[in-house]
Amino acid sequence: MKKLFLILLLGLSFLSVSAQIVRPDKNNGLFKSDSTKFKDEVKIKLSGETSYKDYKIFNINNDTTVVDTTLTLNKDFKFNYLRKDNFELLPFHNQGQTYNKLGYNFQNNSIFPQIGMNAKQFNYYKAEDIKYYYVPTPTTELMYRTGLEQGQVLDALITMNTSRQLNFSLAYKGLRSLGKYRNTLASHGNFRATFNYHSIHKNYYLKGHFSSHDLLNNENGGLTEESIDYFENNDPNYIDRGRLEVNFTEGENLFEGKRYFIDQSLIIVSNQEKPKKKKRKKKGEKSEIEGLKIDSLATIDSTLVAKPSIEKDSIIASKEILKTEALVKKDTLTNIIIAQTDSLTKTETIQDSIKIVKKIKKPLFNVKIGHSLLYETTHYRFKQETSTDYFGDSYTNAIIDHTSYQKMNNELYLELNTSAVGKLKAKANYFNYNYHYNSILYFNDYTISDKLKGNSVAVGAEWKTHYGKFHLNADATSIISGDLNGNSIKAAVMFKKDSVYNFKGFAEITSKTPQLNTLLYQSDYKNYNWQNNFKNEEIKNVGAEFKINKYGSVFASYNLIDNYTYFDENSKPTQASETLNYLKVKVNQYFTFRKFTIDNTVMYQKVSKGDSFFRVPELVTRNTLYYSNYLFKKKPLYLQTGVTFKYFTAFKSNAYNPLISEFVLQNETEIGNYPILDFFVNAQVQRTRIFLKVENLNASFTGRNYYSAPNYPYRDLTVRFGLVWNFFI
Repeated sequence: MKKLFLILLLGLSFLSVSAQIVRPDKNNGLFKSDSTKFKDEVKIKLSGETSYKDYKIFNINNDTTVVDTTLTLNKDFKFNYLRKDNFELLPFHNQGQTYNKLGYNFQNNSIFPQIGMNAKQFNYYKAEDIKYYYVPTPTTELMYRTGLEQGQVLDALITMNTSRQLNFSLAYKGLRSLGKYRNTLASHGNFRATFNYHSIHKNYYLKGHFSSHDLLNNENGGLTEESIDYFENNDPNYIDRGRLEVNFTEGENLFEGKRYFIDQSLIIVSNQEKPKKKKRKKKGEKSEIEGLKIDSLATIDSTLVAKPSIEKDSIIASKEILKTEALVKKDTLTNIIIAQTDSLTKTETIQDSIKIVKKIKKPLFNVKIGHSLLYETTHYRFKQETSTDYFGDSYTNAIIDHTSYQKMNNELYLELNTSAVGKLKAKANYFNYNYHYNSILYFNDYTISDKLKGNSVAVGAEWKTHYGKFHLNADATSIISGDLNGNSIKAAVMFKKDSVYNFKGFAEITSKTPQLNTLLYQSDYKNYNWQNNFKNEEIKNVGAEFKINKYGSVFASYNLIDNYTYFDENSKPTQASETLNYLKVKVNQYFTFRKFTIDNTVMYQKVSKGDSFFRVPELVTRNTLYYSNYLFKKKPLYLQTGVTFKYFTAFKSNAYNPLISEFVLQNETEIGNYPILDFFVNAQVQRTRIFLKVENLNASFTGRNYYSAPNYPYRDLTVRFGLVWNFFI
C-alpha cells in the first residue's frame, strides 16, 4: 500500500509542469527562476501579479508563511529526518531512531493528559504540526535523503486549489534504514491529508485533516560492556559495527496513531458589506467603469475634486477617470463602483467619493461562532520472541505488551472581532479519554486496573489585539468538572519595528495531569507494572526573545516546576519532592564578510535546584563557517560550502529504555565533551536544493568516545546525500 501511494504521488508530481515563479533572493530582492525544460511541455502563462507570496502555508492557528525555494544555512540545519533544526537534540546513530535531549522546552502545555512514550514522539505529527495550503497553481515538493545501510527517506507532497475557495493536499513520508549496528532497523510511515475551504463571501471557513503513523524500530538495548571496550579502543576486528555484541536482538517497538480533525467557523453578525459580483460585459456592449478596487482615494481625489463645475472640467475629469480605469484594471484591482462616464458629473463624483470614504473607514465588527472536533487513537506495542534478563523477570517467555489510548476533544467557541477590542473568544471543551489494557492484574496486597477512563469539561477565553506595533495575546482555560483537574494561563506581548528588530515576552502558569504511562502501565515483565495517584504538575515559566535582523537573536526562559514527574534509575515513575529551577539562555549571532559567513549558536543552561533528577549540559554550541556565491555566467548555480562544529559539555545523560520508550535517570555514565565536525556542500539549481554532507568528519582522530546515550554510540564518519525539489504548474 505504501509503495502504491508513493508511486501515485510521484506520478502526480511529474505531471506538474514548471513555470516562472517570482521568489526572493538572498538579498531580499526579487528575481525569476527559469522554467525547467521538458520535451513537448505545456506553456502556461500566469498573471504578472502571481508571486511567491501567493503560495501560502498555514497551521491550525492560521500562522502563515510562504513556500520558500531559496537555499540558506537554516535549510541545511533542517535537512534531516524531522525536517526541523535539531540543535537541542542529540540523534542516535541511525536515521529514524530516537533523540536524546540537550535542552528542554516547557512552553505551551496542554491541560489534557498525553499518552507518554516520549522517545517515539519525535517523528509523530501532532495537530499543530499539520500544514494547510493555499496555492494559485498545483504545487509539489519532494525531499529525498540517503539512510544508513540499505535505506533512504522520501517525503512527498502535492497540493492544489480546485478553486479560490477549496484546497487539498496529500503527503507521505516513508523511511527504511537498516543501520550499522545489529537490530537497529527503522521503518516509518507518515501519511497526511488536508483540506481547507472558505465561502465566496468569506463568512464561512472550514479546514481539517487526517493523519496516520506507523513508527517501527528494532531495538537492541545498546552495546554490552565488552563491545564498548572494543568500540572505544577502535579494535580493527570490529570496524564492521555489525560484529559488536548487543544486549538483545529480538526486541521491537511500534507506535501507531490515527487522527481525524475538523474546524469550522461562521460569521453570524457583521457590519461589513459583502463584495459585489463583477458584471460580465456582453459582446458589443460599450465599456463601463464598474467593479474597480483601489487601495486609496489618492487617484480619484487628484482628478475629481478641485475646480469649479464647468463642462470643460467635467470632460477632462471623464478622460482622467478613463485613464484611471485602464491603470486599475491593469493592476487587477476590483471593488469600488463608479457610475458610467457618459453621465458623470462633478457633483455625483464628489458624493460617491464621500460614500466610499465612509465605507472604508467603517469600523470592523463581526461575531463568529465556531466548532472543532479532534478524535485520535494511538497504540504502543513492544514485542520480543524470547524474554531477556536485561529487563528482569517476566511472566511469559514471549513478550507482547500493548497500550491503547483514545481521546476526543470537542470545542465550541464564540468570537467577537472589533477594531477597538481586537479578537475576544469564549470557548468550551468536552474532553473524553480512554487509556487501557486488556487485563486486570491482581497481586497479594494491591491491584492494577486495566484502564483510566473518563471525561472533563473545560471553559476558557482568548484575547488577541494590537495597539500600533504592540501585539498582545492572552489565553486562560480551566477544567470545571469531570475526572481531571487542571488550568492554564498564558500571556504574550510582541513589539515589531518594521523589518529591523522584534521583541517577544511570554509567561505561563499551568497545572496539568502527568502523562498517562506514569499513572498506569502493564507489561509481561514483572518490574514494569504500576499504578500511581500522582499530583498535578505545576509549571511556571517566563521568558523573552529579542531578534535583530541581519545580526541574530537572544532567547531566555526561566522555569519553576513542582511535582516534576520522571523515570528513576529503576525505570519507575517518580514525582520530585523539591521544586525544579531551570534557566536556559540561547544566543544566535552571524557575521558576513564578502562571501564568507560565520554563524554561531550558543546555549547556556543552569539547574539551580533539582539537579539530582534533572540533568542537562551546561553549555551547547554550534558554529558554522561557510562560503557562498553564484557560479558560472548568468548565475545558474548557487553554492554554499563550509564546516559545522558542534560541542556540548559532559553530563550524566538520561539512559534510553526501549521497553517503555522513555529516557530514564542514571548516575554512572557521562557523555559529551567531544567535538563533532560536519563538512557540507550545498547547491541550488533553479528550485532544486542539493545537499551533500560528511558527518563526524573527525571520528578517526579525536577518539571513539562519542555517544548519544549510555551504551549507544553516535554515528561514525558518514556521507549523506539528498535534495529538496519543488514543482509548480
